[in-house]
Amino acid sequence: MSKIFLKEFCFLIFLLFFHSSAWGMKSSCDGKKIKFHSHADQLIQEIEEVEFCARPAPKFRDKVFSNLKYRSNRLKTCVQMVKQENLGFDCSREFRKTVKADGGENCVTQFDVMKNSFKTFEILFSGYQNCFKNKD
Repeated sequence: MSKIFLKEFCFLIFLLFFHSSAWGMKSSCDGKKIKFHSHADQLIQEIEEVEFCARPAPKFRDKVFSNLKYRSNRLKTCVQMVKQENLGFDCSREFRKTVKADGGENCVTQFDVMKNSFKTFEILFSGYQNCFKNKD
């Protein structure tokens, strides 16, 4: 009789441990999602600040948008798509093109803020991506 009770007790302990570790992983992923989404919103605002301060480059004076405005808009779109869990996007290419774009002579401060924020975005994204890898 005591062997059966011991087996049931061990099984119950195993179930509790398994359930609590699965709940802990879900809770951790929920926290990562919240941080990621919050930071993505912040990054989008910082990209908009770069967009706002951008001046038309000399070769774009006859056009409505400067190269920087165009590039920053593409970067913002990419960040929004990743935030919506279209995880196949890599925004680092758009980020590099945005940083190299013409028209940002007056945006040094905004660029620095955006660059630091984008680094954090990539770090948070890699942690958030791991939650999707663990679902398989």
